[in-house]
Amino acid sequence: MTDTETKIINFRPPRRLMDASWRRLWLLVLFSVGVFVSSVIALNWQLIPGRQPLTIGDTAIETIKAPRRGTFVSQSRTRAARDAAAAQVSSSYDYDSNLLRQLRGRAADLLRSVSAIRADTFITLEQRRQQVVRLEPGLSQASVNAALDLSDPEWLAVNAEALRILDENVRERIRAEDLAERRTTAIGQISPSLSPAQQALVADIVSLYIRPNVLVNPTETERVRKEARDRVPPVQVTVERGDVIMRQGDVITAEDVEKLEALGLGTRAFDIQTAAGVMLFAALVAVLIGAYLYTFHQSLLAQPRSLLLVGVLLAGTLVAMKLAIPGRPWVAYAFPAAIASMLISNLISTRLAVIVGVFLALLSAPVYAYSFEMAALVLLQCFAGALAARRIERLNAFFLAGFQVALASLAVVLTFRLINQDYDVLGMANLGLAAMVNGLLSSIVTMGTFSIVGSLFGLTTMLQLLELAHPSQPLLRRLLTETPGTYHHSIIVGNLAERAAEQIGIDSLLVRVGSYYHDIGKLHRPYYFAENQFDGDNIHDRLRPDASAAALIEHVTGGIDLARQYGLPAAVQAFIGEHHGTRLASFFYRKAVKQAGTDHVDEATFRYPGPRPQTKGTALVMLADTVEASVRAASNRTTQSLELLVERAINERLLEGELDDCDLTLRDLDIVKRSFIKQLQGVYHPRIEYPAPEQLEATPLLPIAAAEPS
Repeated sequence: MTDTETKIINFRPPRRLMDASWRRLWLLVLFSVGVFVSSVIALNWQLIPGRQPLTIGDTAIETIKAPRRGTFVSQSRTRAARDAAAAQVSSSYDYDSNLLRQLRGRAADLLRSVSAIRADTFITLEQRRQQVVRLEPGLSQASVNAALDLSDPEWLAVNAEALRILDENVRERIRAEDLAERRTTAIGQISPSLSPAQQALVADIVSLYIRPNVLVNPTETERVRKEARDRVPPVQVTVERGDVIMRQGDVITAEDVEKLEALGLGTRAFDIQTAAGVMLFAALVAVLIGAYLYTFHQSLLAQPRSLLLVGVLLAGTLVAMKLAIPGRPWVAYAFPAAIASMLISNLISTRLAVIVGVFLALLSAPVYAYSFEMAALVLLQCFAGALAARRIERLNAFFLAGFQVALASLAVVLTFRLINQDYDVLGMANLGLAAMVNGLLSSIVTMGTFSIVGSLFGLTTMLQLLELAHPSQPLLRRLLTETPGTYHHSIIVGNLAERAAEQIGIDSLLVRVGSYYHDIGKLHRPYYFAENQFDGDNIHDRLRPDASAAALIEHVTGGIDLARQYGLPAAVQAFIGEHHGTRLASFFYRKAVKQAGTDHVDEATFRYPGPRPQTKGTALVMLADTVEASVRAASNRTTQSLELLVERAINERLLEGELDDCDLTLRDLDIVKRSFIKQLQGVYHPRIEYPAPEQLEATPLLPIAAAEPS
């Protein structure tokens, strides 16, 4: 190998990996933020104008029945039961044994002080009254007057009687609720020998100094009552299907609101705690989606329109749920949530569609009042839709997919009716009808929108590919009639690449269609290409090397222009631009170098514009194109020679760096090699050379079995 050849093989244009990585990361961040914001808006804000949240004390505008059986913890009943348990707990008391003794001493002090005031003759009667009032404000005016007006013997009798009664009651246990009765009993102990004025004064003094000495301990009482509250378990309420939750005209109670919310029939007013919880939930789901895409779908991050489609379907489905479902239980079962996963499965990836179904079920939980049944319903609908729509080659396949979604919905409905022991035949029939409507809507909407969605987001549908693969397509007809050699070459390349695509697990139909159209640029100048030169005249013998190279390279740029003119999808156009990558037209480059020298030849003039293959599919077509051309030009097509040709062609593309931008692995390349060799052996297998007719006449007839070729 010469130095020039080494230079050609090892040429690798610079790559900008860092820029691409940052671009993908920013797209992922924008996608996750978009999912988060749209989820928060859809789940937190009331989207239907005029629908007011149900609040306690409102009047019901319609009669509402429970659409299904439900069990929930009633906060209002739990609170009432705990209050009742606390009310049954008696208060805790503390007994102060010294209180009445201390009060008896204070009464004795009062009596001595009044005696001193009575004996003070240097002040007026009014001044003495004021001093008595200051000593004991609780004495009535009549008692104050009697204390000053009684004679000394009468006053001494009052002192003795009051202290006697207080002494007799000093050991009593008196509660606040028993105080009135105890005072009455003490007053009843006053000696009847006293005058009415004396009895009234004694009664007043006794009433003032008999007080409760058994007092409530608020701390201990509250502790005991809290224990009683805590011993009461949460009250669970079960609402049977068909139960009347509220009647038109009834005043809405707290329990009514709880039932409505538990069954997903109520609407909540905005509150900061609920909003914060939903925001955290949405943030968690958005982060999980982003992490999944970054880990398992790096290729999707290089396709902004596909990523946008996933976000739009997630957010759009969530908003549609919020608009259609609250307050309409039948609609919840009929809502076609599987549309999102069916479209993603058909247009992008089945594996991605399944995971999107998981995240959609999570995000829909708040719409269904966090019902496990409804989350499971959405999840299984999306699973069934994603798997059923992964390969749709005929329109009736959409209805088969919808039927599978309906079966999944019916299975969920039946499962939860058995779990809840709800055997209402009419109710199950209604839900079964809703499930069938769900499947029908899923199939109709998906069938009606997948082509439009594919066009808007630059995605190619399987039906489009099947149409493009049909020989009656205008470009394929032109390729057959105007460039029959190129047409035959494209068919063989398609067969090679399609079989290899099947074995490494990528979209074989897209690869086949891309192979059919990868060389349509040769329609501009068919005679510049060897497979279309049938008379032995090679135009390149009369052209300069740079002109020949330009004519060959032009079939890539011209092919893209022709594809755009005929409206080929972007996915098919990629095969045209990438099947030569950034390779060098090496034959004419060497020829130019031989004629003019390396210093006088601009290598860029002889290089294809690229880009390099960005996907496994376009890389397969590059390899199949190279292999087919090499084998067609070879004279020796034995099995060993075919293996060497395939090995060399693939290794050259690998060393040139043309496969660096796609995610083909070495294991994939090994599978591709074996597939190519097997296919080429079938195309170029040796054939039996039969004798001429005149030789057959001279040869004796053989038995029929021996004459048949094997």
